[in-house]
Amino acid sequence: MNEPAEETKPLIAVAGASGFVGTHLRQALESDYRFRALTRSTSVCESRAQDASTEWKLCDIYSLPKLTEALQGCDYGIYLVHSMAPSSRLMQANFEDTDLLLADNFIRAAEDAGLKHVIYLSGLMPEEGELSPHLRSRCEVEAVLRSRSVQATVLRAGLIFGPGGSSFSMLVNLVRRLPVMLLPRWTTTKTHSIDIQNICEAFDLCLKDASLAGGIYDLGGHTPIRYRDMIHQTASVLDKRIWTFNFPANCFGLSKHWVAFFGQVPLALVGPLQESLLHHLEARPNPLLDCLSAKLVPLEESLKRAVDASGRPKPNPRSETQSFDTRSIRKQRLVRSVQRMPLPGNLDAHEVAQEYGDWLSRKFGGLINAEKDTEGVVRFMALGNRVTLLELTPTPYTLENKRRCAFYISGGVLSRSVEPMGRFEFRLFPENDCLIASIHGFAPTLPWFIYSVTQARLHLRVMNAFGRHLRHLPSLD
Repeated sequence: MNEPAEETKPLIAVAGASGFVGTHLRQALESDYRFRALTRSTSVCESRAQDASTEWKLCDIYSLPKLTEALQGCDYGIYLVHSMAPSSRLMQANFEDTDLLLADNFIRAAEDAGLKHVIYLSGLMPEEGELSPHLRSRCEVEAVLRSRSVQATVLRAGLIFGPGGSSFSMLVNLVRRLPVMLLPRWTTTKTHSIDIQNICEAFDLCLKDASLAGGIYDLGGHTPIRYRDMIHQTASVLDKRIWTFNFPANCFGLSKHWVAFFGQVPLALVGPLQESLLHHLEARPNPLLDCLSAKLVPLEESLKRAVDASGRPKPNPRSETQSFDTRSIRKQRLVRSVQRMPLPGNLDAHEVAQEYGDWLSRKFGGLINAEKDTEGVVRFMALGNRVTLLELTPTPYTLENKRRCAFYISGGVLSRSVEPMGRFEFRLFPENDCLIASIHGFAPTLPWFIYSVTQARLHLRVMNAFGRHLRHLPSLD
């Protein structure tokens, strides 16, 4: 059967295209689709510019206008973003808040760009019990992506095994490097892993079968198994002899450090994995899993496919550019600060911004005054209004938007001039009963060390105090 001409293939925007899942997806589906890969990494764009089926697009997913522009002309979207890696030299944020903000950006941009269908890779959810922060965040992202007019499909998977996968590499490295292991209690719960090939097939089915689009599907390919049994099975495949001993507590603080060190994966990835394994995670029967059942790759085969001849895990696709990106982030000396706050009474986002300026002036007893001119430009003044600390110019994209109020950081003695300009924003999430206050791409004037121990800490204290103020703000009803 002849392949469709390149220009007639549907165009898929992929957020998270350079990672483990994104790389395998593009390779598996390139005969039927073209891809527009969104990345903030210049090194990724340069190193992969020759990809035949993929157009690499430098895009800040934190910027809604830039993201909307990047999605223009695309037919579908694949969302693989989980914001655990730092995107600025200073990150005053937790992954739950940044994940919420990024998902909202993506689905709003998808709606404005006219995408037909978005698919999100989420995590398996337990039948009962309180969710870990990691799984709670996945649920929140699912809800946000399904809250707009764009059709959204959710695929829920546990551990994904394949060449370059972080969860798999961690498991193999533990077995390779530790002949003796003390196994915490979290290794006794069952988990339902799956091979990356079956993940790719699930995406393909959802893109091509209209009857599957818009659903929520659990994915599990291997036989459900306890993590400690998975360790022993991995040792058997690698022909390694290990001794394990049970420990009756979870010891998250200690175990995540030794797992990260011996498993050779970032600490930020280990904590969420351990917390997820507090629950028994098993895929529930569903139509999509029925379609995959005849092709499911067994665990032993997954293990063999994902290691080289010496039994070492094959490298992650991002490993070639990560060190360059880390150096670049440090060199730029930019700040991202994201805080979740209570949703205030009847205020819209513009009224919250006004309240912030008024409250800040009262809070500092006249030492700092917020002034707003006829163009909507806000200036935070000091020393009897003789010095402009920061100048904020409203962006044209939010003037008529009641749920979002954003400003460019356009001047002031506390901010360096950079391109693109930094941004300050308030965004409301009524469905989540919260708002997000955020700063992106802020370039401080102060030397970095002085800034990090003075202005940065003061900003965080001020935003936390403003959150408490909003909590006690009376409703206007």
